[in-house]
Amino acid sequence: MSSLTDQIQSTYARLATAWKSNDGAAVAGFFTDDGSLVNPFGERAEGRGAIAVMYTQYFAGMLRGTSTAVKLGNVRAVGDAHAFADAEQTITGADGKVVLVVHLAALLRREGDGWRIVDGRPYAYAPRA
Repeated sequence: MSSLTDQIQSTYARLATAWKSNDGAAVAGFFTDDGSLVNPFGERAEGRGAIAVMYTQYFAGMLRGTSTAVKLGNVRAVGDAHAFADAEQTITGADGKVVLVVHLAALLRREGDGWRIVDGRPYAYAPRA
């Protein structure tokens, strides 16, 4: 059986593959039905349907043609069915230039034989003054 870290990394790798399609519903499928997302611009989406709408709008605009990679950092089990993960997400444009790099903090829940995001919070760290 693979480790918790391997399982979460596999989930993020599949999410990155779905991202390449720039299909908001496909990316939202990695969230629980009752999941939430607060994007780096402070916009909140509650529920998988609203998350799909948010991603669809961004894929039609600033995220058009982008891909993403998620480098998993720390994973901590929270009971038997949940995990909290810290990662770095890099979004790259079709031209190969980095569009955005964010820290991704997420609570995930085991559903069936996989993991889905319950709450996702991608954000940028503030620079030190």
